[in-house]
Amino acid sequence: MKWKRDWTLMSVFFSGREIALITDRLKNMQIDNVVLCSFENRFARSGGLATVMLNILPYIKEVNKVPEVLLVTPFYPAFISRDQVKPTGIKFNVIYNTRTVAVEIYRYTLKYTHPAKGSVTEYYLKAEGFFSSGKKIRDPYLYIENDVNGNNAAINDNALFFSKAVPQAMKALGITKDILFHLHEWQTALISLTAKQAMLDKTLESCATVQTMHNSFDSAIPRPHLARLTARPGRPRTTGIPAWGMTAYQTGLQLTDGPVTTVSDNFAKEFTTDTLQTEHFAPHLQSIFRTSGVHGVNNGMFSAFSPKFPRREKHTLKEVREIKLKNRRALLNVLSRYRPAERFGELTYKGGTIRYLPDDIPVVAMSGRLDTSQKGFDILLRAIEKFAEDEIKVVLTPMPVKRDDLDYFYEVACKCRGNLTVFSAKMQKGYSELQAGATFGIMPSIYEPFGAAVEYMAGGTVVIARATGGLIDQLDSSCGFLYRESAVFYTPGNIEAYIRSGNIMQARKANPLAQNMADNLYEVLKKAADLYKNKPDRYYEMIQNGFKKAAGFSWESSAREYYQAYEMVRKG
Repeated sequence: MKWKRDWTLMSVFFSGREIALITDRLKNMQIDNVVLCSFENRFARSGGLATVMLNILPYIKEVNKVPEVLLVTPFYPAFISRDQVKPTGIKFNVIYNTRTVAVEIYRYTLKYTHPAKGSVTEYYLKAEGFFSSGKKIRDPYLYIENDVNGNNAAINDNALFFSKAVPQAMKALGITKDILFHLHEWQTALISLTAKQAMLDKTLESCATVQTMHNSFDSAIPRPHLARLTARPGRPRTTGIPAWGMTAYQTGLQLTDGPVTTVSDNFAKEFTTDTLQTEHFAPHLQSIFRTSGVHGVNNGMFSAFSPKFPRREKHTLKEVREIKLKNRRALLNVLSRYRPAERFGELTYKGGTIRYLPDDIPVVAMSGRLDTSQKGFDILLRAIEKFAEDEIKVVLTPMPVKRDDLDYFYEVACKCRGNLTVFSAKMQKGYSELQAGATFGIMPSIYEPFGAAVEYMAGGTVVIARATGGLIDQLDSSCGFLYRESAVFYTPGNIEAYIRSGNIMQARKANPLAQNMADNLYEVLKKAADLYKNKPDRYYEMIQNGFKKAAGFSWESSAREYYQAYEMVRKG
């Protein structure tokens, strides 16, 4: 792993004597305590970050023989009850924005059996007036509904407070030396600053930081707000910062002590090559990326192989076909019977029950967060409209933040009566049947750091995906279908218009990029449906190859690569 330390901002915040002291502490530091810092946890989930946290903790500890591995995360009072976590009895005060804030530490003990038998501790920081998100839905990033600017300001404030509290929490826990803070997402990036200050003011003896970017989302931190973290005796610490401030990543990435990583090899490359990243999400980070680099560390499997495909590696094609059709019948039975109030849109065959759908008509599925800027649900909806009745059957399970995000789903469900059904809330039953029984899993992502293609493949379902991010790492022609829009339409203007129209998906109908994405998805769906109908052996081979491909993604491998990043701290 090649890397060049980028300490461009060190002289802004610290004197030469202080930089020398920090450098000396890093050279002599052992990796005895790895502390993962994340705004998501087992009780607070938005995307895949929480799943990564829960999976990677035991592997970092066991694979690398680290004496102590911890998670430090916020306590969200709106959806974490005190009977879910235990009080440690440890309290401390944080001086933040001229006031003293009392913090209590709660814990959750994760007991695991893989890759060995053991346990790790998750610590939850409870602070009055902070982390009060998720009142209506369990979203750690939703503080003020229908007020984007106000919500972003609230996240910023909570991120700054958390960054200041974490080093002090470690001291309160009695862990003061040989600490490697593994930071996740921009909300924790400024711990790269506060951890160094903690060494100088003798809160901590030795600590270092590395950063993982699961997305390139970032947030501007005004200079007066950044000063809330830097106020201490001596010279002013923000005089070298522009008047408007800097973003969390602009600051944190130029102070971090080890390589910057992201969650797939290809997404790491896209940070400096893909127009969406270089022109829209991260133009302000390009010089930082080119100086120090971004390294991909592929995630492991988010879910285990489906028990609906026992002995998957030993099956003949005939056996794979028999099992897949059995799983398909189980899915059709669920779809004909399971009708929660949140479901809308009909699935029929020749106007009657879906249970007797012929085996050669594909059932396609798309699941996940209804992120209108990322996941591409609207692209699939446009493609669905092109199919004739009973040519294809589609099951969607979006998880919306706002009810009006579903307007376009209702519109297409009416137009495509019989071909489309939508479960607009989490399926309480039938989700495993959907993963294992669908013919194709669809991922038309506008971008995808890692993605859930492996999850579909582990269930025995072939994936159709836009060629982006981690989906390129997970799929090839042996186990799935990758497609892409024509390059002429992938322009900064079309991308900007697409992202900005997320609140009204129907407005994207005039966007040339959206039109071409939908057209190309339709063509690859037709190609896949033809293969399924006319070359069934090839389809069942793809299922077998998908099992093999999915098995190549392991948390053990992820843990080893992260440890390589940790070791680079001492090398500089």
